[in-house]
Amino acid sequence: MSESRTRVLVLGRDKEWARRAMETFSETHDFVRLPAGAERNGSLPGPDLLRAADELMARRPFGAVVATSESTMLAAGFLRSQYGLPGLDYTQSLLVTNKWRMRGRLGSVVPSPRAWLSGRFLADRPEDGTDVTEVVVKPIASSASRDVRRMPVDEARAWLAGQDGLWLVEEAVAVEREFHSDGAFHDGRVSWLVISEYDRPALQTAGTWGTSFLRRADPLRPRLTGLTHRVVEELGAGDGVFHVEFLYDGARLTFGEVGLRPAGAGWGELLRVTTGADIWGAFVAAQLGVDSGFAPLRPAAETSGMLWARPNPDGSLPLPASQAGRLPGVVLVGEGNRTRGAGPANSCDFEYRVCFEGLTPEGVDRLRAAVTATSGAGPVAAGIGTAE
Repeated sequence: MSESRTRVLVLGRDKEWARRAMETFSETHDFVRLPAGAERNGSLPGPDLLRAADELMARRPFGAVVATSESTMLAAGFLRSQYGLPGLDYTQSLLVTNKWRMRGRLGSVVPSPRAWLSGRFLADRPEDGTDVTEVVVKPIASSASRDVRRMPVDEARAWLAGQDGLWLVEEAVAVEREFHSDGAFHDGRVSWLVISEYDRPALQTAGTWGTSFLRRADPLRPRLTGLTHRVVEELGAGDGVFHVEFLYDGARLTFGEVGLRPAGAGWGELLRVTTGADIWGAFVAAQLGVDSGFAPLRPAAETSGMLWARPNPDGSLPLPASQAGRLPGVVLVGEGNRTRGAGPANSCDFEYRVCFEGLTPEGVDRLRAAVTATSGAGPVAAGIGTAE
C-alpha cells in the first residue's frame, strides 16, 4: 500500500450501494475487512471484534472505519472512539441505534410518544401510562419495522412476559399519515433535505405500497422541516446523512425514529435518479472524514416516488417486473430481495421496486393499480409521466 493511501476497515454486509460508493474512493483508500468470524454478533463491539481490530491496527494501521448498515454502526462508533478516527463516535452512534437512548435524548426536544423499557412496563406498571390502551413493542435496536408489534396493553404485557431480552414499549399513535425526511447535514446542521410520505403507515403494509415526495404546497411541510432541523441538530454530529420518521394523527406531528444513514429499500437509488443526489457517497465520505462535495443536481419533479411490489392481500401476484418497466412515468425498476410469490417479513421486503417521476396524484394511483393488477398493465393512460 502506498504511503499516501488510507487503509479503511469495513464492517457489515457487502451492500451493493455501499460498495459502489467505496469504489469512488478507490484511488486514495484501501478497504479491508477483519478475518472471517471476527464480526460475529457485529452489532456490538464484542471481544472477538475488538481483538481482531487491535491486531489489524498493530500490524497495518487503518485510518477510518466504514459501517455499511445500521447493524454495525455502533461497533464502528466504538472503534472510532477507541482509536480517535473520523466519523460518528460511540456516543453519537448509540443515540441513533439504541431506541431507548434515542427517546431519552430527543423526547424533550420534539413531540414524542411516551416510552418505557419492557422491565419497568411489566413490573412497575408506570403511572404515566395508565391512560394508554395500545402500545408498540419493538427491539431496542433494529430497522425496517423488524419484529415491531402494535397491540393492546394487556396483550402486550402477556406477550412480553413470555419473551427473553429487553424491549422498548411505546405509546401507540393513531397514525393517519406517516412521513420521512431524508438528506444531509454539515457541521451539525441540515444542508439539504427532501420530505416524503408513505401511502399508508409502515405497520399497515399488506401488499404493494410506496412513498412519494411531499408536494411543495402541503401545509405540513414547514412543521416537518422545522422538526427535522431540531432532531438532527440535537444529535451534535458533524457531517453525514439522515433519515427521520414522523407520525401524524390528524392534529399532532410526533417524532418516530432517526437514523444517521441512508434509508433502505432502494431509497438512495430513488434520490439518485430523481435529484442526482448521491446519498450513499455522502454517507461513506463522512465516515472517511473527507468532503464529498454533496449536492443534488436538480429538484425532484412533482409527483415522484417509489412503489415496492409484493403479493396482493388476496394472494395474487403483482405485475411482472419486466412489464412494470414499460408503464408510463416509470424511470427505473430495481431488483427486490424476495422471490416472486414470497410474503414479506418486514416493511423493506419486496419482489421489485418501481421508481416513478413527474406523475399527477391520479397518475400515481393508476400506476399502483397497474402494478397490483393480475392481468395486463391496467388502466394507465399514456403520457402521465416524464418517462417514455
